[in-house]
Amino acid sequence: MKHTHIDAKGLACPQPVVLTKQALEGFNHGEITVLVDNDTARENILRFAAGQGCTVSVIDKGENIFELLIKKDAASPACAAAPSNTQNIAYLFDADHIGSNMELGKVLMNGFLSAMQNLQNKNCVIVFISKAVRLATSGSYMLEVLQDLEKKGFTILICGTCLNFYKIRENVQVGTISNALEILEAMTSAGKVIKF
Repeated sequence: MKHTHIDAKGLACPQPVVLTKQALEGFNHGEITVLVDNDTARENILRFAAGQGCTVSVIDKGENIFELLIKKDAASPACAAAPSNTQNIAYLFDADHIGSNMELGKVLMNGFLSAMQNLQNKNCVIVFISKAVRLATSGSYMLEVLQDLEKKGFTILICGTCLNFYKIRENVQVGTISNALEILEAMTSAGKVIKF
């Protein structure tokens, strides 16, 4: 059985996930041990590996060091990019309001996100980067609308690096804390990307 060791400590997002993905592509069955030094990398790798049909166990080594043991057997699905789907749409937000006028922009944000609940096509992903990540945190004026969208089947991806930059990761109330690779794959596989 093949065994690969990856030391991803100190690497910025999305490098820990990218290295894990490359290692999984390299064999049909075996084990990969990945060392990371932050919660974001640990969660991103856990979610990615599980999505590839792998089993993952985590050992907390102390001092914020985690060892992830990923097991892949021959029956696990091959690691591949998501297939293109022309019906899928990615909505990208990079601010907590739309446009240059903040007061009007908050009204527009509420209007557009509320209107999404009435779309017939729920095969959509909503991506928050930069200041838009604040929308998914406690106290956000859009929190209730986003929770309703998630209940209705919309996928909400939130940039973990951005949350860490603003020091609000612990305040996230809705969506999935994500990484650059997962966000790029979601946008690349979408039939259309709409930026607000």
